[in-house]
Amino acid sequence: TERAELVVFADGISSVGRRRLQPRSRPRYSGYIGWRGTVPEREVSDETVDLIHDALTYAVIDSSHICMYAIPSSDGSLSRGDRQLNYVWYRNVAEGPELDEMVTDQRGFEASVSVHPGQVQQRYVDQMRSDAADLLPPAAAELVTRTDQPYIQIVLDIAVRNMAFGRIALIGDAAFAARPHAAAGTAKA
Repeated sequence: TERAELVVFADGISSVGRRRLQPRSRPRYSGYIGWRGTVPEREVSDETVDLIHDALTYAVIDSSHICMYAIPSSDGSLSRGDRQLNYVWYRNVAEGPELDEMVTDQRGFEASVSVHPGQVQQRYVDQMRSDAADLLPPAAAELVTRTDQPYIQIVLDIAVRNMAFGRIALIGDAAFAARPHAAAGTAKA
């Protein structure tokens, strides 16, 4: 048993706090997934780095969009050339057998939130890379096709009736995962 004056649950889309405080509030599939990945900045063309280096960059295509941005390297460096280029490419996938198969990892386990790097079935990775080359503008296609181990995020909606329960609070994705899902959850929180 612990005692506290204030308890804040900021424990994400799979929030333990939300499940305890609002057990009827459950994540719902949004109708699309996010292909995600990172590429070392030094492994892409200068044109791609110049486009993305200091901005949140979007490309919008029919029934889809991708957002791309630089993040620190694994050692925390923000120096140009050391950073990672991160992206999330939103793709519509029908709920049901198509989604169920896509989010079943290489071990045969169905994911509820994400299929981790290195666990996405190779046929889906191959199709994603082929689609990127065919559909995305050059910088976006370069990031996607050069990603060593892309992964899938199942995009979920969540909303709670209350965020405050006396001296207990739900915040961030523990309380709401709100549209548009644009890689800005912390800003929206």
